[in-house]
Amino acid sequence: MKMQHKDFPVTLFQPEKENEKEYTVIIYHGWGGSGQSFYEMAEGTANEGFNTIVPELIYHDTRSPLENPFDKKTMQKYFWETIFKSINEFEDFTKALNLKKKKLILVGSSMGGFIASGIYAANPEIAGLVCVNGSGSFLFTEKLFRKMDNRDFPSGAELDLFKKYDPIGKVKGNSPVLLIHGDGDTIVPIEGQKHFYEYLLQNDIRVNFNIHNNVNHKFTSEMVDEVIQWIKQIG
Repeated sequence: MKMQHKDFPVTLFQPEKENEKEYTVIIYHGWGGSGQSFYEMAEGTANEGFNTIVPELIYHDTRSPLENPFDKKTMQKYFWETIFKSINEFEDFTKALNLKKKKLILVGSSMGGFIASGIYAANPEIAGLVCVNGSGSFLFTEKLFRKMDNRDFPSGAELDLFKKYDPIGKVKGNSPVLLIHGDGDTIVPIEGQKHFYEYLLQNDIRVNFNIHNNVNHKFTSEMVDEVIQWIKQIG
């Protein structure tokens, strides 16, 4: 069911009433993608009894979409801006949709994994986090991106901005986390996910890290099954 809230358009997948669980799943898509690519997965979580929300992200779908999102300069300008804005608007998003944070499980793929991780770190009452082929270690991963592109590392105001949003050093809750990544990922290096995993372990967060061998930057059907089974354990 499409909900056209004036500020936060989303697609809502509702379970059968007799099967309805108390938790709601929110699924964040990746850069240059759309929520529609996760409708099948959302139907899967709804079939398990979870109300599931697939939000439209800024600069995607109907929210001021970019003409050529995969242009290198466009990505460098808007990738992190999309992440930071999505984290910023989460408070208003939950109020607009009348959602209780303690009953939310966040799932993010690629850029959506960054978004979900940032929201999780800023909202300790969130019930759980799944990050697939993304990273919850922002500055560390940005340095990897810049090394790949032969760009200078961030400095000055850029560093301050990353430190403001970076989940590293900010996770205060103890809600469980599932990290999934392909070890052959050439888009979002697995090292960023590993760095986040080590940080969570050191801070006694309940975290599982599932690595898929010989998988590039892809959300496979096996990964989808892992996510749904993990969500069922939480909810």
